[in-house]
Amino acid sequence: MRVGFEFVKTIRHDTYPAIDPSKADFGGQVVLITGASRGIGQATAISFAKAGASGLVLFARSDMSTTKAACEAAATRPGQSLKVLTLSVDTSSTSQVSAALVTAKETFGRLDVLVNNAGYSEPHALLADSDPEEWWHTWDVNMRGTYEVTRGCLPLLVESKGSQTIITVTSVAAHGVVATQASSYGMSKLAQVRLAELLMNEYGDKGILAYAVHPGAIVTAMSAGVPENMKPFFVDTLEVAADAIVWLAKERREWLAGRYFSCQWDVEELESRKQEIVDGDKLKVRMVI
Repeated sequence: MRVGFEFVKTIRHDTYPAIDPSKADFGGQVVLITGASRGIGQATAISFAKAGASGLVLFARSDMSTTKAACEAAATRPGQSLKVLTLSVDTSSTSQVSAALVTAKETFGRLDVLVNNAGYSEPHALLADSDPEEWWHTWDVNMRGTYEVTRGCLPLLVESKGSQTIITVTSVAAHGVVATQASSYGMSKLAQVRLAELLMNEYGDKGILAYAVHPGAIVTAMSAGVPENMKPFFVDTLEVAADAIVWLAKERREWLAGRYFSCQWDVEELESRKQEIVDGDKLKVRMVI
């Protein structure tokens, strides 16, 4: 099965020097993160604070006071001034996303990086046993939510002419690693991988860089619902995902844009295969015939 686990030799389960956010400089930049109240979203916000971001726009439906305090505590660089804007948003709602982005633009006047992290997985069940409301709610969060926020942010990302980066947190489940059950989750994550490629086709000439990112196998509130036989595989830390996302955004990586990236891959080994990836048009979903 081609799921990319061993695309590079060294697999990382925790953060390491090459992705240390203290080596990045996001001074003057504004980063928007969805699903920021806990888990990967919260850890990513903290990593961007460590990386010197000047502004964080955090979307979630639940309380974000802990995330905000942690980000402010992490912003320890000399001369660094971090402003954190937290907004209660249902990302699948056009009106709520639009209103929140008006506030974000009024507050910061720009946007440089978007991290589509908000996600949901229905309870694992065979298709005939699944709950239709739960099944479609997964699509509402994972795909409509990603669409709504990306659609709303694109004009500001293009206008700001900064990093112009869109990172969507997908999953190795997009590649069929979970062969049965959780069908809505796997299918919606596959759609997110294709969305990154579509964004490059439509907005690459305007400077947009889009990536689909597998964060790793991490114990979170969402992953707690996986079957017992899968739980031993969830050994990665939040930091390996958060810090790898910062590494991905800290410079323009056209050679990787529109493609799938795993936070478990050693980034120095991945960079050594840059030409191979470009020449072979690798890390994209294709039919094999």
